[in-house]
Amino acid sequence: MHREKKGRGPLLRKIMVCAAIALAALEISIKPVDAADVRIAVLISGPGAPYDETLAGLRQHLEKTGTRAEYAVFQLGGDAAKATQAVSGLQANKPGLIVALGTFAADKAVKEISDVPIVAAMILRPDVLKKAANATGVVLEFPTETQLQWIRKVLPKAQSVGVVFNPAENREQVERAGRAAQKLGLKLEVREVPAPKDLPAALDQLANNTDVLWGIADTTALNPQTAKLIFLFSFRNRVPFVGPSPAWVKAGALYSLDWDYADMGAQCGELAQKVLQGAQAGSLPPVPPRKVLYSVNRKTAEDMAVKVPDEILRGAATLY
Repeated sequence: MHREKKGRGPLLRKIMVCAAIALAALEISIKPVDAADVRIAVLISGPGAPYDETLAGLRQHLEKTGTRAEYAVFQLGGDAAKATQAVSGLQANKPGLIVALGTFAADKAVKEISDVPIVAAMILRPDVLKKAANATGVVLEFPTETQLQWIRKVLPKAQSVGVVFNPAENREQVERAGRAAQKLGLKLEVREVPAPKDLPAALDQLANNTDVLWGIADTTALNPQTAKLIFLFSFRNRVPFVGPSPAWVKAGALYSLDWDYADMGAQCGELAQKVLQGAQAGSLPPVPPRKVLYSVNRKTAEDMAVKVPDEILRGAATLY
């Protein structure tokens, strides 16, 4: 008996050691994996720094607020076939959220996907989101009041503001602008441009009764084909032109309001976070950019003998 007990001692210890190793292995195997909270599909209209900065702002915001996300990024490049392929993949393997950057990507996502929440950014107008119950986002357009207030800041002596526009595209905005202008003591001189051929006559009518030409986003009145007419009018009549984007300022407009894309991405992240926490995307109204940057063309100011306030020049994000 003594020898049998003695022989079982090492065996028992060996069994206990093996059991401990097995339990340890089991514990390791059942340890929870640090998985992402949500899968986010990102549809990007095209390449470029603004898209990269906006996406980076979104990701940084979600990371700072503790949201762990797995991102699948689809670069569409403005290609309809690529967009269709990407959307088909998302319909088959639905993510928790779709982020659409740019009007092309947002339009495609909203038209084809109705059962996944969509947060868009870098879209020109909120119209693309209005009819979608599953979408919200950040639009590129600053509020009308903000744009008119900046005309007051940059051109404090201006009294009358000229606008050329396609009524089919911008009637509602121009009507809002008229009401906002009155509150600021500005007179809005508006001329309708139903087709590009109507632009020369509209500009001629503004030549002697406007202090500044305000370029609102309008695909009929303001486009690459009409740019030459706009600039000829501006320089010949010494009427400063407020461009709708920095590209116009580089080409000769006096100034334009610009966007902080990283901050716009953070705004997009805030909307995304609300959706991920249970809010219906369609219940969140699209929002404008909250941060205003701007560009100024000093050469244009000098050529037109326009005195831009020194503090405005010092605060410009870009000077040409």
